[in-house]
Amino acid sequence: MIQEILKAFMLIFIAEMGDKTQILAMAFATRFSVGKVLIGIGIGAFLNHGLAVLIGSYLSQMIPISTIQMVAGIAFLGFALWTLKSDDDQDEPKIQFGPIATVAVAFFLGELGDKTQLTAITLAADTSYPFMILVGTVTGMIATGCNW
Repeated sequence: MIQEILKAFMLIFIAEMGDKTQILAMAFATRFSVGKVLIGIGIGAFLNHGLAVLIGSYLSQMIPISTIQMVAGIAFLGFALWTLKSDDDQDEPKIQFGPIATVAVAFFLGELGDKTQLTAITLAADTSYPFMILVGTVTGMIATGCNW
């Protein structure tokens, strides 16, 4: 079980280095206290990766792991190409929340379809301990958020 946590932690920690959400964490840290930013990251990551782990666990019961890994790889490449497209033209609505909720919502939405969410799905699909994957992925996200 410890191996599951460590594997998930290391994969997420490395994948998040220089990612948009790490930069987002730095930006939030200039506006809010570090503690509130880290709590928000933890909540957003827990909800996002919790969803990913549920999806991965469910898929592993229905689809062979090799198929899941292939689809995750293709999806990863697709999202990589999608992020190359600039979306500066979009006018996004401004919604006011408290600092923790703002960070949590931003991280939840920012990680939808991201490589770390796909990693969490794939890891959860290939384990008997999905909760340990969740622990590893969330702590990896928080640790990356601390790495300013």
